[in-house]
Amino acid sequence: GISCVVRSEQWPLMTFDTSMDDRVKKINEHIRSKTKVPVLDQVLLLGSKALNPQRKLSSYGIDKETTIHLTLKVVGPSDEELSLFLVESGSEGQRHLLQVRRSSSVAQVKEMIQSVTAMIPKKQIVTCNGKRLEDGKVMADYNIRRGSLLFLTGYCIGG
Repeated sequence: GISCVVRSEQWPLMTFDTSMDDRVKKINEHIRSKTKVPVLDQVLLLGSKALNPQRKLSSYGIDKETTIHLTLKVVGPSDEELSLFLVESGSEGQRHLLQVRRSSSVAQVKEMIQSVTAMIPKKQIVTCNGKRLEDGKVMADYNIRRGSLLFLTGYCIGG
């Protein structure tokens, strides 16, 4: 196994045993159990590279090491306003800046979109990180980060 040492400004050093086949998210979950910081609010850095929670440790070429040193950055408070860009589909691909919170509901975001595009929420098809935004969910469900892109397409009436 590999031992993983995580340093951060707020907490003492944390050490976990891990293996190459583990996903980064497993370390995130260990950290959450010790610090109560939600996985979404953690960014793990290997050197200057931010690790993707879905990738395996082996994909970062760290199998040679017996100890990996990671730095934990907390990107909370988790409910800060995030600046997102709304990209309208169509010839111009216009961009609009939206200020969204992770706790914002999809319905609230669609109302914001209506205010900048005049398209009513019922006709909006909005995607973020490849997932379609569904009513009844909140933006935190879509892993948004500052600078995330939302893509807007509309239902065409009459094809």
